[in-house]
Amino acid sequence: MKIKINKSQWEKIGNIAGWLKVSKMIEDENSDDKMLSFSFGSTPEDVVKERVNLEAPSGYSMKIKNQDEWKIIAKAVNQGIDSHLGGFTRSKFDSKTGNCLIHPEEMFTFLRRLYEDGSENAWSLRSGILSTLGIEEI
Repeated sequence: MKIKINKSQWEKIGNIAGWLKVSKMIEDENSDDKMLSFSFGSTPEDVVKERVNLEAPSGYSMKIKNQDEWKIIAKAVNQGIDSHLGGFTRSKFDSKTGNCLIHPEEMFTFLRRLYEDGSENAWSLRSGILSTLGIEEI
């Protein structure tokens, strides 16, 4: 028998069982910055917004040269308004130049859609972006 549960139910079970990592500060010996660590896919929206506003208040800039990454970005961005009422109206994406500028208010939507994509490339891009913001998902 297969039982299907949604993400919030899965997180609740994880919290009760004690295997879902909520938040842990990791001191980096070489830096005054603190790295935040969360279970994969469970970084809270407020943490992402805080870190993006701290690191890139005018927008998170990327230069993408890999066509596979552009396909993933296009898939995430071209969904329009989703069930979370999230979309991209202030971010800028130019596949000709490779420039991406993700508005801080839209970063969590972008990262959520990369997580929901489920592909290894999307998850790798998500992990890379989070690591530059001082967030680790394990």
